Amino acid sequence: MAAIEHGELQRVDGRTARALRTRQGIVDACITLIDEGDLSPTAPRVAERAGVSVRSVFQHFDDLDGLFTAVGDRVLERLVGLVLRVDPELDIERRLPLVVRQRATLLEALTPIRRAAFINAWHSVAVAHRLQAGQAFLRAEVAAVFAPELAAAGDDEAELLIIVDTLLSWANWDHLRTTERLSWEEAAHLVERMLRATLASYR
Repeated sequence: MAAIEHGELQRVDGRTARALRTRQGIVDACITLIDEGDLSPTAPRVAERAGVSVRSVFQHFDDLDGLFTAVGDRVLERLVGLVLRVDPELDIERRLPLVVRQRATLLEALTPIRRAAFINAWHSVAVAHRLQAGQAFLRAEVAAVFAPELAAAGDDEAELLIIVDTLLSWANWDHLRTTERLSWEEAAHLVERMLRATLASYR
């Protein structure tokens, strides 16, 4: 009896593991399509890339909103190592280049998924909420790493935070890289110059 129960448990565990791998494969396929420029992938395209049926996609996700939510969660996991890791106690001349380069690396990696999120946020509450949460997280990073300069701004602290957050935002980065067609190095250099001038004006 125990042997039968053990064998049944192994079969259940095996099915669970396969289901998990299939679910992960569907999410990975969706991310790959987005990275390749398919900013609003359909279920058939995701299924084809994942090597599964469309039915299988909807066995693992109630709808595309659920899939895009899982994609958002996976991207956050993938980018967790790209958060700002700069000591706010460092001298501003040493701190500023580190902040810009770390944030630029993050924004560059975020570009495909950020464009997809902008498109899908119009009809997906879950995507819109994750977009808002991501923006709030990035602003909190800015507030922490520039805490000394913000505190020194006195009554203008809130205003300075908005400006610095805007300069380090994905929208600004995308404008420089896409509209102005600057290289990564040129865009990072310009962001650093803008930040330096802004912080100097509030001293």
